[in-house]
Amino acid sequence: MNNHLLITIGFVLFSVQAFAQETQVYSGPIIDMHLHAYTEVPPNIPTAWAMEPEARALHSPVDAQTHMDQGLEAMKRNKIILAVASSDQLKAINNWTKESPNEIIGGIQTDDTGIPIISADSLRLLFQKGDVGILGELGLQYFGVKPDDTRLEPYYDIAEDLGIPVCLHTGLGPPDAPFGLAPKFKTTLGRPSLFEPVMIRYPKLKAFLAHAGWPYINETIAMMYIYSDLYIDLGVVSWALTKESLHNTLKQLIDAGFQKRIMFGSDQMIWPGGVDLAVKNIQEVPFLTEEQKADIFYNNAAVFLGLGDEVIARHHQQISNSQNKNDF
Repeated sequence: MNNHLLITIGFVLFSVQAFAQETQVYSGPIIDMHLHAYTEVPPNIPTAWAMEPEARALHSPVDAQTHMDQGLEAMKRNKIILAVASSDQLKAINNWTKESPNEIIGGIQTDDTGIPIISADSLRLLFQKGDVGILGELGLQYFGVKPDDTRLEPYYDIAEDLGIPVCLHTGLGPPDAPFGLAPKFKTTLGRPSLFEPVMIRYPKLKAFLAHAGWPYINETIAMMYIYSDLYIDLGVVSWALTKESLHNTLKQLIDAGFQKRIMFGSDQMIWPGGVDLAVKNIQEVPFLTEEQKADIFYNNAAVFLGLGDEVIARHHQQISNSQNKNDF
């Protein structure tokens, strides 16, 4: 066999292997740790602030009912078996959980003062009744509130006591937020390290950082290294920033050894199409193995939520059955 033929065969084999690596796809169930529910949705609002053309092409639906319908359809289309839908309106949470009770976990957001929309005692009651399951996303940064604000202590007390997961907004916000949407917004209030006093005071708190703390990834890594039960979700990094930002974020977190604590979160806000883009973008990350995608899309959240073997097996079986029926 001549050298030219050997080189040609080697190149073909290399190309096939590279293509296979780039196209590894996870086909199992997905848990979305970061959706939003609303009672009102302004129609036809574009995502003009997004960084990628596909993301900028999105527009909000005509109303909240359509938003919910499209959101639930996006879940089914993407094999999202379970999702956290948080809101600053209990009615919105109730609408989603009533429409899809087995797939939606309600999340309690903050009001326009930066404090959760219900009292700490109500949080305890609603959690025990199964009406809500998450404290968060706590958008404290938008209201000039630090995570260790004393007004939040009763909520952290109950969350630690009952094992209620806490989701803290970290990192970024929309461009020019202080000049319109959120006058008290401060970029530095999104630093993950500001959550450290809370982690120290409540060592058994089950918590995760939304948006992975981007762009403060080094602080996220430091926090995850010191606090071994702290998780992150990818949030808006997965679809609204540049794909390079997503890739760099994932690579830094995985290189630092945190593959098992990265969770998928779409942060669809008023744009249900963000769910599709978030799933697609992670599926297309060239350096992620199928195992790593399985961890990000499902396994890590299943562990974080404490789903148990029976529920996990049921989720996988449900997706398998649906695929056999061509439902997805």
